[in-house]
Amino acid sequence: MKIYKQGSGEKYTPFNHFGMTTEAVFNPELGSRHVNVTISTMPKGAGSDDEVHENSDQIFYVLSGVMSVFCEGKLMHTIEKGNAIMIEAGDVHAVINKHDDDLVFYAVTAPPLEKTH
Repeated sequence: MKIYKQGSGEKYTPFNHFGMTTEAVFNPELGSRHVNVTISTMPKGAGSDDEVHENSDQIFYVLSGVMSVFCEGKLMHTIEKGNAIMIEAGDVHAVINKHDDDLVFYAVTAPPLEKTH
C-alpha cells in the first residue's frame, strides 16, 4: 500500500498546457504501474492546447470551479464541481478555465502516459 499526503507530490506543468500546476498523486514512479492520478489547479485563463492520447483514457473529476472542454476550438462540455468527464483514448480534447474561480480537478489516466512534462 502507498499513502499520498496532501502537497507531497512532484509539481509540474504538463506538456501542451499553460498556466496550470499539476501534482502527482500516484504514478509509475510512485509505485502505481497501471494508472496515473494527479490533482491540477488552473486559474482563470489556464488550460491546454488540443491533444490526443492514443492509448490512454482520462477521467477528470472537478473538485471546485468549472471546466470547459473543447475539441478543435469548439466548446463540447462544461463540467461543474462534483461532476466528471471521461475522455476516451484517441479523442481530441482541450480544457480551459474560463471562469474567475480556480478550477481544481483530479485526473486519472490509464494506462499512464509515457511523457507528462
